[in-house]
Amino acid sequence: MKKGKFIVFEGNEGTGKTTHITFASNYLKSKDISHIITREPGGTPLGEKIREILLDSNSKLDAISEALLFYSSRIVNYNTIILEALNKGDYVICDRFHYSTLVYQGMVQKNDQVISLHNTLDSYFSKDISKIFFLDSEISSCLQRINRRGSTDKFEKQGEEFLVAVRDSYHKIFKDNSKVTIIRTDNKREVAENLIRKEIDKIINE
Repeated sequence: MKKGKFIVFEGNEGTGKTTHITFASNYLKSKDISHIITREPGGTPLGEKIREILLDSNSKLDAISEALLFYSSRIVNYNTIILEALNKGDYVICDRFHYSTLVYQGMVQKNDQVISLHNTLDSYFSKDISKIFFLDSEISSCLQRINRRGSTDKFEKQGEEFLVAVRDSYHKIFKDNSKVTIIRTDNKREVAENLIRKEIDKIINE
């Protein structure tokens, strides 16, 4: 059986990941392609419990503690949900993956232990990825989206300086990654959707 394709959406807070993941899912449905959507942290009962801890605005965790919780959730989700779906021939759309941990806990918080952990595990987690959509937007647009939805997510409450650091870090890590397509989400939605559709068609036809 042909293995399924693994599509990852990455990006800053307030870049429209939910909107564009929904679009990608609907497009796969229109092509009668069986797929699942999962997220990080989360995707499994254990992962969802870890998600509550990590996104709690009252939680006070250092970078390595956060990273280890993210990886605990990720390993269970990857080994029991993602790989199972791919091996059945299904496509997988994932809302964030291990690159988020590198950016948020490693680069933004300047933690060498987290960066080293990512470098050690990168080949294991990235080997099955077919496409990474990096959703990019001006910080002013990100802040508008965040303010509109009134989120209590602790990462979304970090402020402009944090968002700038996150954006810069994503651009650094994805600069030479051939699997990455940058999707500007502060322009017309139709432009972003057309590019996502075009890239998914390439994956389907590989």
